[in-house]
Amino acid sequence: MLLRHGFGFVFDVRRDRREKRGLEELLAPNFGVRLRRALDDLGPTFVKFGQLLSTRQDILPEGVLFELQKLQDTVAPVPLAVAERVIERELGAPVGEIFASFEEVPLGSASIGQVYRACLKGGEEVAVKVQRPDARGRVEADLTLMRDLAALLDARFGERLFIDVPELVAEFEGVIRRELDYEAEAQNARRFGHNFAGTEVKIPRVYRELSTGRVLTMEFVEGTRFHEVRPLLMAPGERRRVAAMGAEAIFKMAFDDGFFHGDPHPGNLILTPEGELALLDFGMVGFMSRGDVEALSRLFIATIRRDADAALRGLEGLGVRYATEVRGDLVQELREFLHKYSGLTVGEFSLGQALSELISLARRYRVSMPPVFPLLTKSLVTAEALARSIDPTINVYELAQPYARRLLLERYEPDALLERTGERAVEYARYLEDYPEQIRQVLAGLEDGTLEVRLRHGGIDELVGEVDVLANRLVFALVTGALLVGSSIIGAFAASGPQVPLLGVPVVAFIGFTLAALLAVLLLVVIFRSNRL
Repeated sequence: MLLRHGFGFVFDVRRDRREKRGLEELLAPNFGVRLRRALDDLGPTFVKFGQLLSTRQDILPEGVLFELQKLQDTVAPVPLAVAERVIERELGAPVGEIFASFEEVPLGSASIGQVYRACLKGGEEVAVKVQRPDARGRVEADLTLMRDLAALLDARFGERLFIDVPELVAEFEGVIRRELDYEAEAQNARRFGHNFAGTEVKIPRVYRELSTGRVLTMEFVEGTRFHEVRPLLMAPGERRRVAAMGAEAIFKMAFDDGFFHGDPHPGNLILTPEGELALLDFGMVGFMSRGDVEALSRLFIATIRRDADAALRGLEGLGVRYATEVRGDLVQELREFLHKYSGLTVGEFSLGQALSELISLARRYRVSMPPVFPLLTKSLVTAEALARSIDPTINVYELAQPYARRLLLERYEPDALLERTGERAVEYARYLEDYPEQIRQVLAGLEDGTLEVRLRHGGIDELVGEVDVLANRLVFALVTGALLVGSSIIGAFAASGPQVPLLGVPVVAFIGFTLAALLAVLLLVVIFRSNRL
């Protein structure tokens, strides 16, 4: 598959040739298209990996992201009889005994599962998500292939990629394993339901007794998908309310809960007839610690105040890392970035554009970001796009300010300060307790000679490739020399046998001379083309 789409250079043993070709392919205008097609051909698991990559604005350029966003996780549904067997095996009863009715055609079908509409015996309308029987086995096989490919890319290109591919695959492995576990998705839904209790955001109820790791039964929500909403048919006040409701839901998740929906696209949001906002599909979520939430708030307030140093400290609090020597230049560019957006009016400001520029700045300075940051960025940008699609005059930047300000005020309340001081004291006490034992273990290892130091040589694979090429050239030269010497001996001592007309040289010797000459010319061409004599 990779060879077909122009990625054969990955398997080239020659480092110089591999890197030259790799750079040419990476800079090619159609790189994103070929990457999307390769992932599509590799199968559904790789498609989902591409969808995860499409959220990583910090490591991929916009053109590639745009192509990866076209990947669709839609496949032909399995027959109804197959889905019914899964339900019966998981729930321990025939479908007819559990449901009063069960629609034959699924509402949607993806690589891991498909969703059916059904009605319970008590009359409740439900959506039943059924996992494909082969989903787990196929995902495990694809993950094995993905890990092997990541290890190869890391060995062949290493730091020159500016992407830790094995870590990226490990991150994806965690994401897709959670998606395979419908019990985890049910738990996510229940947690969202608790967080949004008493608000205008509706979370479908989970029927625990009809849910397992492979079957998920939830309340069916009637309403209009956000991409089907017609804002021009609404009153101005209603447009504003609906737009603000969607944006504020994302900000509540980020600033108040530290637990947010990782894929709030228009298909996962429904406007109910009662005017509520319903969230669907809780397989992909993001988690933020209290420290992360506080760092995000500090970053937001620093942005409002145009304080570049404080903004950088906020980014550091979120786990953003960069080389120490670029800090001065990075702070200066951050200052210019903040002042650029400080004077814009509500209609001129775009959170999506500002975050895109911030991500570009991060790429330029080789800033490393934790996985949760791009996922949160995607959620915030999606929230703004949805809000503006309903009400173009809305400013989500202003909607987020009260959340950040309130959290920072709460942070400096006496009770909060006292609690943090206690936590730090316990943490430092644990360090003081652990360090003597760790030092003793190191000294004991030195004393009995069991202390090991592991050295990882990042360029060993390239060295092996170079040695392999040199060995091939040496064998080539030896064969050429042997042919030349052997042909000379035959030509000098052959007393009989057919000879080449006009030259008076035995045919066998002539063939040997010719082959030796061709091999010598070929060897010289290869050497000169590599620019290394």
